[in-house]
Amino acid sequence: MTIAMSDDVLMSSAPTASSSSSSISPPNPIYTLLGHTKSPTALAFSPSGTLLATTSADSTIKLWSVSTGVLLHTYTTHTSGINDLSWSSDSLYLASASDDRSICIFNVVTHTLVRTFAEHTSYVLCLAYNPQSTLLVSGSFDETVRLWNVTRAKSHRVISAHSEAVTGVGFNGDGTMIVSCSYDGSIRLWDTTTGACLKTLVHKEQAPLGGVCFTPSSAQLLSTSLDSTVRMWDIYNSKIVKTYTGHSNGKIPLTARLAFHLETATVVCGGEDGKVTLWHVQSKSVVRQWQAHKEVVVALAVHPTARVMATAAVEPENAVKVWFFGEK
Repeated sequence: MTIAMSDDVLMSSAPTASSSSSSISPPNPIYTLLGHTKSPTALAFSPSGTLLATTSADSTIKLWSVSTGVLLHTYTTHTSGINDLSWSSDSLYLASASDDRSICIFNVVTHTLVRTFAEHTSYVLCLAYNPQSTLLVSGSFDETVRLWNVTRAKSHRVISAHSEAVTGVGFNGDGTMIVSCSYDGSIRLWDTTTGACLKTLVHKEQAPLGGVCFTPSSAQLLSTSLDSTVRMWDIYNSKIVKTYTGHSNGKIPLTARLAFHLETATVVCGGEDGKVTLWHVQSKSVVRQWQAHKEVVVALAVHPTARVMATAAVEPENAVKVWFFGEK
């Protein structure tokens, strides 16, 4: 494990978002975290903001201190590559989804494995806690979405959700709805209680979808597809209301995020050209774009409160970088 720290990075000296060069200059790199031996696959800051979890095709999860960049622990329970991570709302538990067809839940204080779910019949590609952290939803290469009660050892609902691999899942703000997306080009909304399909959203080009998430209001969805386009959907009117382009994404499933404190209200996504792009949510204009890595930026995470972001690049770089956007 190696931590490469940028020379004399001072938080107070970082350029602000209002700088005239903000659209071309990168944020300040705070740390480069090197330790995974294969491509990183997912990143997630704890809700408390003190920890960063990273995972990789090397079958490990690494837990890092956000304030120091120090590696705190490595979890080696999974036997195949890991695809996604999700934190419980109290930052005590971390759930992981793996190619070994299992979902594991770890206590990050005691570093113990507290639960394993192993009913998917193929690779588990994505998962998410509900806001109350009482349920987990997962999506798999087996084309199903499964709902898990975290206090029990098996799923209590299996949804035959899509006709191809499920690449993204999530809950809305109150946990009453689940969203899923797939390589089949569709987004579906599900009732959490009954498992009934509430709505199907499909773009006319039906490009494979790499990720999806609700906006904070739960009235819109943000989807990422393999046609180098991020789209915002109005779920009540079943239509696309915003389209964000200018990044490179045609081969690898990526997930865009919303951020409200890095610059202004922005949509953020990595690219296959190693760049990270931030768009203004309303105007759709590029607020900032920079060369973050040499390789594909396969994952990113936005800190819950600080003006900090983490990005990860695939092999042979295998690096996670933490960036600071300066004081407002």
